[in-house]
Amino acid sequence: MTKTAIHTLLVVFISYQVYFVLSENSQACPQLHNLAGKSSAEVLTLMTDPCRYDKWARPSQSGEATQVHARIYVYFLGSIEAQHLHFTAHILMRYRWLDTRLAHNARENYLGEINLRDRVWTPHLYLVNEHDSRVMGSGRQDILISVQPDGTVLYSTRLKVTLLCLMNLKKFPFDEQECPLVLESWTYNTSQLVLSWERESPVTVNPHLKMTEYNLVQMWTNDSVSVYSLPEETHSFFDSLHYYGKFAGNYSSLTVYFGLEREVGHYIMDYYMPSVMLVVVSWVSFWLDPNAIPGRTTLGTATMLTFITLSRNTGSSLPKVSYIKATEIWFIVCTGFIFGSLVEFAFVNTIWRRRKNVELKKVTSKHILKSTLTPTLKRREYNLNERCGLNSQDKWNSLPAMGRESKSTSDSQLKHLETMSSIDTISRNPFPNSSTNLTVPNSGLEDEYNKPPSGFFTMTPQEIATWIDQRIQEPL
Repeated sequence: MTKTAIHTLLVVFISYQVYFVLSENSQACPQLHNLAGKSSAEVLTLMTDPCRYDKWARPSQSGEATQVHARIYVYFLGSIEAQHLHFTAHILMRYRWLDTRLAHNARENYLGEINLRDRVWTPHLYLVNEHDSRVMGSGRQDILISVQPDGTVLYSTRLKVTLLCLMNLKKFPFDEQECPLVLESWTYNTSQLVLSWERESPVTVNPHLKMTEYNLVQMWTNDSVSVYSLPEETHSFFDSLHYYGKFAGNYSSLTVYFGLEREVGHYIMDYYMPSVMLVVVSWVSFWLDPNAIPGRTTLGTATMLTFITLSRNTGSSLPKVSYIKATEIWFIVCTGFIFGSLVEFAFVNTIWRRRKNVELKKVTSKHILKSTLTPTLKRREYNLNERCGLNSQDKWNSLPAMGRESKSTSDSQLKHLETMSSIDTISRNPFPNSSTNLTVPNSGLEDEYNKPPSGFFTMTPQEIATWIDQRIQEPL
């Protein structure tokens, strides 16, 4: 047999095999002429048969970008945890697009669930700020696909999502948060797929929605494009898109913002009211005796420790942020009041334990504090020496003639008088009354010593301490 004959036989055999395969495929691919009497499942099975429908190819007319419209229904919104910066939502999402390959002559809409989803093309969209999500459903996933006569596909699914929300807690607990839900295309860029919200009611909220800590005050939507920058060393956009994938190009994005306002009733009753009461309790020490050391010390330290514990319990549910929150400012102010009551007690108790009377020009706040903090002891000593005539020459001349003969006795007496005039006034009674004054025995100068200088008033340390407590009580 010649080579020409062998070549001819091979051509005939290959042609027969091709004809056989084509004829077999033509017989295997069912026709859609007569759909009457068939169920929706049978019709959809015929329409999505792989012989005529490629589920991996996006629906497009003349190479244009596929338009996908979205709508969201919010069943539940809550579990907003500021410590972890996320919130939970139960939502129903619906996507709508046109796929002319699924157009049919029937007047009814064909419905299918997860089986139909696996046979038709669906857009791959993802939540950008997703922390966790799952398709809800008991037994089977809640997925529904509807195919209309003109080829419009409605894809609905019910989701439970946990979304990240970067909260601003500067005004906590009087803060308002804007928590987003960001939806973006994963596979196709803007030249292939464009996302948009439905014109009518893009986002709907359950009218019976109740939240525990927040109130949903407003919502708004936004269409945008997420731009992923290209590396500098790339030369061609298409080469970089082929190589880098999602990291290069522009992708359509949809965002819905939930405006949340925090309810402050819980914090007023559990934090602000107890803290105010603790501050007021710390002021009770002003009505106690300045020398009541155990009572005033215990009261001040107990209120301070209780308030710190209260503040730590409230702040434990918040994240550690770099800025100062409103609750921290409140904590500083309340701590200052409580700490101030302790400092005031230490101040008045120190004055109470003094044993020197204080001379005042006027009985006013200015002069009392000034004289208490900077007492004029030298003036009193000089005034007393001047009145008693205790200069070195006067001391000798003031002695009687017969006393000069007993010089040793007079010198000891003068030294005693000089010492009593120079040392601080000391009382044997640690808590003298306002009328208690020091007397110099056998000196005959009691009236001169106790009499204040001309134009001056005298107050005991106990009177000054009591006066300071009373002045602080007046604004309270």
